[in-house]
Amino acid sequence: MSNEIRIIDQDGVTASVAQLRSKAFVSELTNEDLENVAYTAKALKNPIKNVEDETKKRLINGSQFVHIHLTEANQQLLNGDNDQIKKKFYQKYGLDAFVLKSPTQLKKKFGDVIQEDLDGVVVYEKQSRVKFD
Repeated sequence: MSNEIRIIDQDGVTASVAQLRSKAFVSELTNEDLENVAYTAKALKNPIKNVEDETKKRLINGSQFVHIHLTEANQQLLNGDNDQIKKKFYQKYGLDAFVLKSPTQLKKKFGDVIQEDLDGVVVYEKQSRVKFD
């Protein structure tokens, strides 16, 4: 018998985590089975988030784990507090430049021509992320 986590619905139907990772397996579930699994997954979201939050808090406070550690990632943000930048983007790209918030969304909307303008205004923000090995 394996120590693998399994989800068991009220009818006793089981699904392993490995099976649920397979989109092919999930696509073959009946609507009833999918609904049961979806409810179980929904019920697990909050407890899982609690565990993830506590793990991240402890890592930030200096605790060490064998297989879990913090990594740093850069997030691109626009410097939205500068009126000159807002005016320039409005004149060149119209109101769409303000509806779309991220550099990636702006590149999708306007293509690579916007990259030169983004290079001067994109700021990077450090984020701590938990990585499981």
